[in-house]
Amino acid sequence: MARSLTLDAASVSRPERADAPRVTVADATATPPSFEDKVVLAMFAIGVIGVVVLQKFAWPLAGGGFVPVVLPLFAGAIAFAPILMRPRFDPVRIGGFFLAFLVASFSTFFLAPRYSASSLMLFAALYAPFVIQYETSAANYRRCMNLYITVMLGFVGVTLAQHLIQLTISWRAWPNLNLLIPAPWLVPDYNYIQPIIYGSRFMKPNAVVFLEVSLLSQFIAVALAIELTLFRRPIRLIVLTGGLLMTMAGTGALLMAATLPVLLGRLRLRNAVVMLAILLVVCVIAFRLGWFDIVSSRMDEYKHNGTSANMRFILPAERLLEFLRDPRGLIAGIGAGQIEKGGNFIWWPFVKVAIEYGLLSAILFYGWVIYCLFHRAPDRALAFVLLVWFSFEGTLLTAHNALALVVFGTLLRVAPEEARRRRSRAAAPDAEVTEAPRRRRSESSAARSLATAPSPSVEPVGDVTGEALVSLLGTPDTGGRLIYAIGDLHGRVDLFDKLIARIRADIAAHPGGYEGKPMIVLLGDYIDRGPASAQLIERILALSADETIEWRSVLGNHEDAMVAFLDERSSGQSWGRHGGMTTLASYGVDAPENADGWAVARERLRAAVPPAHDAWLRGLEQHIVQGELIFVHAGLRAGVPLDRQKLKDILYIREEFLSTPVDAGLLIVHGHTPQDEAYGAPGRICLDSGAYATGVLTAARFDGGPVRLMTTR
Repeated sequence: MARSLTLDAASVSRPERADAPRVTVADATATPPSFEDKVVLAMFAIGVIGVVVLQKFAWPLAGGGFVPVVLPLFAGAIAFAPILMRPRFDPVRIGGFFLAFLVASFSTFFLAPRYSASSLMLFAALYAPFVIQYETSAANYRRCMNLYITVMLGFVGVTLAQHLIQLTISWRAWPNLNLLIPAPWLVPDYNYIQPIIYGSRFMKPNAVVFLEVSLLSQFIAVALAIELTLFRRPIRLIVLTGGLLMTMAGTGALLMAATLPVLLGRLRLRNAVVMLAILLVVCVIAFRLGWFDIVSSRMDEYKHNGTSANMRFILPAERLLEFLRDPRGLIAGIGAGQIEKGGNFIWWPFVKVAIEYGLLSAILFYGWVIYCLFHRAPDRALAFVLLVWFSFEGTLLTAHNALALVVFGTLLRVAPEEARRRRSRAAAPDAEVTEAPRRRRSESSAARSLATAPSPSVEPVGDVTGEALVSLLGTPDTGGRLIYAIGDLHGRVDLFDKLIARIRADIAAHPGGYEGKPMIVLLGDYIDRGPASAQLIERILALSADETIEWRSVLGNHEDAMVAFLDERSSGQSWGRHGGMTTLASYGVDAPENADGWAVARERLRAAVPPAHDAWLRGLEQHIVQGELIFVHAGLRAGVPLDRQKLKDILYIREEFLSTPVDAGLLIVHGHTPQDEAYGAPGRICLDSGAYATGVLTAARFDGGPVRLMTTR
């Protein structure tokens, strides 16, 4: 579901630009997917179809058994994909798989009184896909997860339709695969049609293709967890939560209850409050509809042997404790496939491995599964959800359970930043060469230069650099103007002087053909961290007197922090920790030795800052629009009109902006989040190259043609 950010240019331009056009930035797609991205997306889609849509279907065997259709389908996709792209192999994954399987095989063949060889082979076949993984971009990973959420939203719609059909006609009017498909082609022994309450004439919905309603609720819960973790779109959260309640099953709700503290812990306080408010509203509606009465009526099942709840959550623990009283249980089990079957037996995977293969096998197997889920996981909160799901609501040898862990957890890893950049450059070898030189710094020198410049742990969506970035941005309209934008300066007046000299030479080389005089836009964060904040402001003021150039400067979060300190809206201690000490020094003010010293430092700074500096700091613009360009310090929040954007977001936003794809007729030019060169994605370009620490200051030239990058050291 796309969100849009409507930007009213009149609200950001100077008064004489009240006729500026109204433009929209849509949060719809990331960079166009590469061929490898398409292969990954196709393989992920096959996995989703298999574990969701086809989980009830089986391939009958001559001997009377069956193979779940998802297993050969997904195995074929994994086997075919390496022809099109290179998979990644982790030696620990491979070694752990073979070690766990060898120990289990030893227990089976040499220590167990009897065993099922087919169970052991199925065990190996279901978990062999854990050893393979494919590298993809952050944007494509989000595409994959968004595809699954979209599929489950469709099944929420099917669930609602089932309720409406049963209320208006009868549940017998539902499409029933047990009647439409021959029995040998269906996975047996699941409660396909279940009453809402035992003895009731109303049935729980199963979305037609799910083996039973509890699985429907679990898959919706996983989709809800992904939405909470990656996207946090309120409408989809509400729909998925409503769908979870409509299943009338408790397992999905239990999964969310067990993992929600981890999921909410990743949210900012405001977002967490919004999510809790949504859950509260949904719970009130559920209470009014009697959902809690229905669910609570089944809570007594935990106390009674033979009931579904007791055999799902109580019996496995009791059975494991009983088994471990036998000293041989450490290395010997009862044999592959020998644990009790049928009825309501639903064994936790750890319990089944321990009882059938021995406790040592269970520990090795579970440690390996945890490693596969968490090592280089795209998102560890989601990995936690999958582990809880598998551990307490999954089964060891049910294909949709094991392969769902592969599809959602172990199959994909997000490519490291530099690897993505190299692929992006290789994908556009004929793109126009920019003025930005390719930097060939060694690992050690890069580490030294960035040691004082910790970059935020933000994973930009579809991030590209160099020629690929220039090709990606196209030719944004500047309204006929020649514009230069310069990234975060942070007190590096030396680099600023060099870059301005280059810009002046460039202007002289292109004297005509543009409307009005050239414009230079500074993107904020002029002060702090670098050695010459006061001197830099003085230089900007002096240059602004040059009437042959239009100088525009946007407000950065560091200037905002300094003004807040001067106005006694902050103590100054946080500002000092984030670079303010160097600004004090540039004005000749000693750094406070303790918390009490900040009040004295404020008075000394007030006296030291010239009135012209103070007026300039207070007159900085929040954002600037020119043609199809908008200049802003940190970014913008999608879905919010520009005249309603909060200053805090404009100055400080990172993850919500960089991790949200934008498809823009308007190009957002910003800084704030440093990398060692300019980078961006459709609809945005960041010019913050960490000048104060890297010695690299970056500018971009916009003239209605391809964007041109300029750097200086």
